[in-house]
Amino acid sequence: MRARQRIDPAVAEFRRHIGERVIFTPPGMAAKRGAVEHGVITGADHRMVYVDYGYPNPICPELGNSIATHPANLRMESLVSRCLDGPPRCTP
Repeated sequence: MRARQRIDPAVAEFRRHIGERVIFTPPGMAAKRGAVEHGVITGADHRMVYVDYGYPNPICPELGNSIATHPANLRMESLVSRCLDGPPRCTP
């Protein structure tokens, strides 16, 4: 009998947002240099979130563009940054 794997609560949160945009911030010095990537959540298993960053997976080509990403390195893209009211307004 196979033991059930406990789902990481952070992964469960991202699982509710499949199809939405996220920002990947790498750990360490790359983050301090401002290196980030944008992608779309394509799925999640019990410990990793799968994100399409727009290029083929270099390690597991069978996953297509989906790349396993640890949830600690992801954050949801802000809805505030999207323009929902039409064109931006300028003030003098």
